[in-house]
Amino acid sequence: MSTQEKEIRLPGLAIEVSAARRFVRDVLGEHPGRADAVLLTSEIGTNAIEHSRSGRPGGSFLVNIRWTVRWVRVAVTDEGAPGAPCLRRAGTAKEGGRGVVLLDELAVRWGFSRRSTRGTEVWFVVAPLEAES
Repeated sequence: MSTQEKEIRLPGLAIEVSAARRFVRDVLGEHPGRADAVLLTSEIGTNAIEHSRSGRPGGSFLVNIRWTVRWVRVAVTDEGAPGAPCLRRAGTAKEGGRGVVLLDELAVRWGFSRRSTRGTEVWFVVAPLEAES
């Protein structure tokens, strides 16, 4: 089972989250994990822009995708933030606050690592074919 990998650096603008989704969608084609990967990429890409230095003028974020026929791993690396991603329950009237909840519900694994020179990398793995083994 060979692993493939691609990545793209995008400007830290809210409009570029749609480019991140399109990148993941196009790379994965008909992969069974595509829908969940696209949704979760949107969530962590938005968080990178809203909660890190990536959203400041001149900022950017990196989207890295690795995949096999059985699983997909997407990582978004931002330019650093004072806090860490955390799980919180959003109220029903609130628009935001569901990104990490979705990660926790849809991904088989997710996490983050702080990189002193590269910011924070938030990653997830979806494995739609894992249950079929």
